[in-house]
Amino acid sequence: MDDVTLNIRFLLWREGVGRGEWGAKLASLLGCDIRRSQEILGGGVDLQPKELALIAKAYKIGVNELRTQNLVSKENVDVLAANIRHLIDGLAHGQRKHFAAELGVDVTTVSRWSSSAQRPTKTKLKRICDYFGLPLATNLEDDPVFLSLDPVTGSEMKSWLHEQIEGLDADTLRNLFPALQRLLKGR
Repeated sequence: MDDVTLNIRFLLWREGVGRGEWGAKLASLLGCDIRRSQEILGGGVDLQPKELALIAKAYKIGVNELRTQNLVSKENVDVLAANIRHLIDGLAHGQRKHFAAELGVDVTTVSRWSSSAQRPTKTKLKRICDYFGLPLATNLEDDPVFLSLDPVTGSEMKSWLHEQIEGLDADTLRNLFPALQRLLKGR
């Protein structure tokens, strides 16, 4: 992910915009359709100078700063704490206890990790990554998982799948149903 994409996601996150609203907020800010804003948030597209200028103005930063600096690092965000909060907050109701038990810690320890009062050991960090099925190379201390567009936790994945299926038109659903049925029948 390039710095501009990361920075835009970070600015939205810092503003307190929920991940599900990032596309709508950016579309409103840029005066574009939701598809364009989602392309921008997804990365890999060139932003127009006007788009960069609008974002920079809205967040009171320079265009060059938006393009070239890593704002997460510049603003000294505790990436580990933000990642853990994001992962823990994505757990379904009652799953926090299960998560703590799987890691061999008390639920209060998980709360202390979320609040930055305590930091997990390297071993626990690896087990957190394993629990959430994060890629092997994920470094929770440095990689801003909390800015990812992809669902990470089981409840996020279920919610995402539900939203995608609800958004399908009848013909598309009819065409996809046999494949979905085969995939999900064997679970």
